[in-house]
Amino acid sequence: MSFYADSDYPVRQDLADIHEAQMSQLSEPGTWGNSAQRIAIAAEARRAAYDAGQLEAPDGGDPEPEVPLPGVAKGVVRKLAVSPRDFLEDSYREARDGGLSDEEYVEIVGIVSRMVDLDVFARGIGVPLRPLPSPGPGEPSRVRLETAKQELAFVPTIPNPPEGGAEAAELYGGHPMPYIMRAVSLVPDECRRHVELEQVQYLPLPNIRIPDYQHHEGFSRSQVEIVAGRVSALNECFY
Repeated sequence: MSFYADSDYPVRQDLADIHEAQMSQLSEPGTWGNSAQRIAIAAEARRAAYDAGQLEAPDGGDPEPEVPLPGVAKGVVRKLAVSPRDFLEDSYREARDGGLSDEEYVEIVGIVSRMVDLDVFARGIGVPLRPLPSPGPGEPSRVRLETAKQELAFVPTIPNPPEGGAEAAELYGGHPMPYIMRAVSLVPDECRRHVELEQVQYLPLPNIRIPDYQHHEGFSRSQVEIVAGRVSALNECFY
């Protein structure tokens, strides 16, 4: 059964499949947080949106997380979830001073951004928020790529190839990527999941420089970019 079988609007199967997979992946350990911690981050992002009146809680609400989040992590999650335009470099510095490592911060950013993506989509098509999965076993890998370096972002990133080496070639599919794609590359699994969403929701990235490439039925590339630009302006996205 499709992830959005209860929608009154048709939802492309590839879109439903990637959303279902991304939600399910929260039941697996990440790079810097175990599954229970990752689900607690997702749940806190939702609670922040409920409190801000941006989302409506599903009937029965969400299950209580099995682990509490440290105060500094909770603050980062809540601000990113409801007011990302106000999350500036001083907010990042406060998080680092509060005890979050760059890697932990990046994983939080990745999880919150993907949860907001799925939840706003559900709100937009008029279905209840999809339930969070139950935590699964396993410990985080805590793998940090040696090619990560401080470039122009707040956090270290994996440089584009050839400077980024084999890791960059694998992560970016052999193509140079702008910072908007490389922002969470310090935690490669989060970068991969970000790219997975981009490939389906936006367009296949190798085709990004083809002006008349059409990925969405009924919308030209120009129309897609107008919608994207308008939404970015409303959200005060600095990109």
